[in-house]
Amino acid sequence: MGPRIPISGCSGVVWPALPKPRDSLLFSLLRQLEDSERWTPETLLGQQLRQIERLLAHAAATVPFYAERLKVLHGLKAGTLTLKAFRRIPILKRTDIQEAGESLTSRKTPSDHGAPFDIKTSGSTGRPITVKGTSVTGLMLRASNLRYHLWHERDLTAKTACIRMLKGRQLQAAAANKPVPWADGYPSGPMYLRHVATPISEQLEWLAALDPDYLLTFPSNLLALIRLSRKTGVRLAKLREVATLGEAFDPAAREACETHWGVPVVDAYSSQEFGLIAVQCPDDPERRYHMMGETILAEILNAKGDPCAPGESGRMVLTALHNFATPLIRYEIGDVAEACTPCGCGRGLMTVAQILGRTRNMLVLPSGEQICPRFDFEEFLFEFPIRQFQVIQESLETLAVRLVADRKLSPDEEKVVERTLRDGARHPFRVRIEYLPEIPRAASGKFDEFRSEISV
Repeated sequence: MGPRIPISGCSGVVWPALPKPRDSLLFSLLRQLEDSERWTPETLLGQQLRQIERLLAHAAATVPFYAERLKVLHGLKAGTLTLKAFRRIPILKRTDIQEAGESLTSRKTPSDHGAPFDIKTSGSTGRPITVKGTSVTGLMLRASNLRYHLWHERDLTAKTACIRMLKGRQLQAAAANKPVPWADGYPSGPMYLRHVATPISEQLEWLAALDPDYLLTFPSNLLALIRLSRKTGVRLAKLREVATLGEAFDPAAREACETHWGVPVVDAYSSQEFGLIAVQCPDDPERRYHMMGETILAEILNAKGDPCAPGESGRMVLTALHNFATPLIRYEIGDVAEACTPCGCGRGLMTVAQILGRTRNMLVLPSGEQICPRFDFEEFLFEFPIRQFQVIQESLETLAVRLVADRKLSPDEEKVVERTLRDGARHPFRVRIEYLPEIPRAASGKFDEFRSEISV
């Protein structure tokens, strides 16, 4: 990999580069992030609260939804906001956003933030919503994404394959096999696109022909590709790294990728509403996540609404620091995460042990306790003729496992599947095995390997 030189926006000048104004803003912001990620957690929190004060003042003055909601901070003097005081603000739920409608939109977004635009979620929780973003939120996302690439020392000129949910122009580019750039601010290598709904056999054939340096896809899709790769003997000779996103990350995906393809996996946590939320640390052997603390204030709260201690799991509550079009203040995004001690890498950004997934991905025991199941599917996925699987909790005593298989499993093989489910669930559930020709993905392109249908 040669020297990393930005794209120059000045004719005849290639080095040192003179970036265009849009990229100059990006690099200026990136330079600040390189400083702030090394601040102490206390210094970082102080700046987050300073920014939140500006956001709250704007929301109270221009967003009808918050006129009453923020009265809990009445009398608080400028420059005195604490985390304890901030937590007086009621948590914003997805149903609140749906019911609030236009009343959650600012009547006067600052003109220098750019014209607001719609951000629509796919409704993976069953509750689709629309919020607005601005040029400022877009710039923050560009900077966070670029830092993500630089943290993991990616070759920005390399060839990348992306298999995920595609829409609009992305679908057109995929149909024409026309590459798009993937690195921001620098000369970019080509990224080729494929829709995640494409049959796995076609995906693997396409990847083998493309022979990319990097692959970006969902964790569940990665596992399906590796399973087929192992059965067929197809390998990706040039592949250096796999990046995953969009679903709860299963550690089995990393183990399978390292074992069968010999390359590492890096996971990122994001959402339509917030953009990039957290990235796995490049220097931590445990691959814990760093929250993007310059753009988001994150809280992990237990059932009582108190911060979780290290090792405890709780609901993720996020505040977007720079969205002045649709302020998302203490928004319960619907995900569960495990709190942990700070990372030893020297970054002061909040560290999260793992993102356990949506609340629907939590198994409910007969006692009422919710846990994140850890099914060790390795024992049978690569040994039995299984192409796809999904586990559904149907009741407090019953799990259904849906299998797409080349043949029906033998009684002994089915017992292995049943034992694996009971061990991972930590309870002697009844297990019902169902054979299907195909298990479709959600409209978002994502796939839940486990889902609970129990309301809590």
